[in-house]
Amino acid sequence: NATTLHATLTPTTPDTTHLTITDPTGTPVLTAGLTLRAFDPSTLGSNRDPLYTVDWQKLPVHPADTGTDTTDWALVGQAGDPIASALGITETHPTLTALRAAVDASGRTPATVLLPWSAADLGLPEGAHHSAHTALAVLQEWLSDERLADSRLVVLTRGAVAAGPAPAVPALADSPVWGLLRTVQSEAPGRFTVLDLDPAVPVHESARLLPGALASGRGQLAVRDDALHGPTLSRASATGTVDFDFAPAGTVLITGAFGQLGALLARHLVTEHGVRHLLLTSRRGADAPGAADLIAELTESGAEVRALACDTTDRDAVAALLTAVPTDHPLTAVIHTAGVLDDGIITALTPERLDTVLRPKIDAALHLHELTAHLPLTAFVLYSSVSGLTGTAGQANYAAANAFLDALAHHRHTLGLPATSLAWGLWDEGGMGEKLNEADLTRLRRSGIVPMAPEDALRMFDAALGHGSPLLAPVALDSSALQARSASGTLPEILRGLVRTAPRPPRAKAAPTAVAATGPSLRDRLAAAPTEEREPLLLELVREHVAAVLGHGSPDRVEAERGLLDLGFDSLTAVEFRNRINKVTGLRLATTVVFDHPTPLAVARHLLAELAPAEPAGAGDPLEAIDRLEALLKQHSADAAGGVVPEAAEIAQRLQYVLQGWHGLTAEEDPDGDLAAATDDELFDALDKELGLA
Repeated sequence: NATTLHATLTPTTPDTTHLTITDPTGTPVLTAGLTLRAFDPSTLGSNRDPLYTVDWQKLPVHPADTGTDTTDWALVGQAGDPIASALGITETHPTLTALRAAVDASGRTPATVLLPWSAADLGLPEGAHHSAHTALAVLQEWLSDERLADSRLVVLTRGAVAAGPAPAVPALADSPVWGLLRTVQSEAPGRFTVLDLDPAVPVHESARLLPGALASGRGQLAVRDDALHGPTLSRASATGTVDFDFAPAGTVLITGAFGQLGALLARHLVTEHGVRHLLLTSRRGADAPGAADLIAELTESGAEVRALACDTTDRDAVAALLTAVPTDHPLTAVIHTAGVLDDGIITALTPERLDTVLRPKIDAALHLHELTAHLPLTAFVLYSSVSGLTGTAGQANYAAANAFLDALAHHRHTLGLPATSLAWGLWDEGGMGEKLNEADLTRLRRSGIVPMAPEDALRMFDAALGHGSPLLAPVALDSSALQARSASGTLPEILRGLVRTAPRPPRAKAAPTAVAATGPSLRDRLAAAPTEEREPLLLELVREHVAAVLGHGSPDRVEAERGLLDLGFDSLTAVEFRNRINKVTGLRLATTVVFDHPTPLAVARHLLAELAPAEPAGAGDPLEAIDRLEALLKQHSADAAGGVVPEAAEIAQRLQYVLQGWHGLTAEEDPDGDLAAATDDELFDALDKELGLA
């Protein structure tokens, strides 16, 4: 019980040292060998220059993976599809509805279903809306059929994302599909894969890598240059960055200018960049709340400000807006900050709710892009969101819209036009966080995304313009939360490269707990537990996960028989809770589990019925029943005090009665003779021998 310890470090090699800790008498308390590594300053703090790039890293493909058996695969498309031919897939269906009809007829569901994707030739923005609507309908139809719960849907786009060394996005209209898929992967883990085929080669050549893609275990991939690539977020390098200067005589156009983010940006441009000519627009223009005060403040700071109302989703209105730019101060920069939220889980979205979010992002950005393409702009900035990269649950429409903005920025770069899409994280003031309640904010923080102070965010705005990349993510991340999500297996793929994982020694495995148990081990624990202890064990697990998703520090605050909705559950919480329970139990529970079983106790009883169902009376193989009885008697004997089984005589008598009552047992059928004719002493001797008491 020493209160003072002494530590000694003795270098053993340039990379290792030996640690010895002793008490004041010199008695060793701890000795350990330590391996040293170079200090990485990027691991300190969550708000230090939180600017990231999206890199598509080449993934290794094992040769054996390319020969995966595809006999249990199906393809939704036309017969003779080149992908089906390349992979030897014989089962094809023209539509998903036709596939479901085949399942009705055969009772068999394919393990993997490929869905080649192609937007209708409608032009933009109509093609992007059509692609997003179609994807929403497909995903909702897939999720509605529980028979497909164990099948994987693989959506195959072609040129919808900027991946690999050639960042062109020829299928720009299909880019919203990636945002939708990323979100549905968060809401229904393990059920969907999205893969972008190489637009520069014939489809069947890219298709050869499909088995390897699925064998990789990743949910988001792209084929480029005959190799697989996966997206990962990496810290933006400062190499090659410059200080960006806005043309002092030019006009800067800001959309959504009277929202909090737009207003913060306008002040920043005037006070920090010396911008003197601003064209500020929103739906209400100068009549927007706070507009008069902002205009007065900017004017007092030396800027000339024009504030006009404009519906940027209307191409003609945007064209009219641009005519208001004075010829002596031509337009030199466009910054599109406008956006709308209408959050909801994928199954609750409608085409109307989708369009509500898509139009202010997709349509407005396209109009600005097309109507300014001939102008010598120095900056074209799109306010996107990290949700388009990570697939934030409950924001499929928002993720789809922002995935398009990211793709549009890459598209402009291929045209030689300036563009920067900023996939913002959470701001302390304004932006996505402005419309979120406390539960939503808590959920985001738990996911690893933490708020940025406005001054830090605006500093990242400047750094992004000087960086020159078409897509950058200014987002503050909590490394501890990311580490926790990585340990639980819930970290989005794109963030995994930011978590440092140390190899675990083979023998350093933690003992299983109710929360950490996997499906099979949990089933084993239930099977081994006495019947009366099974429900409490599952109730403890349920309460722990309810507390986790609600942000409670302890499950003690979760009452077993109080309604989950009364405790604070909503649709997003229900999804997160369902995903957690599915992960630890190995079950495929529906999202509606909290509505069908509305209290923690009801959920626990439902889990008990699924994981350890009671055997029907009289059911089962008699020989298996005898085996179970034998095991029970042996265990009872082992647990008996002093090896004495006080009920031995009664047990033997009951067994004798059972045998005597079974008239089908004869001496010829019994290799050990007619037990019914055995004496009590003979039965006792046989039982004692079986129980190990003889």
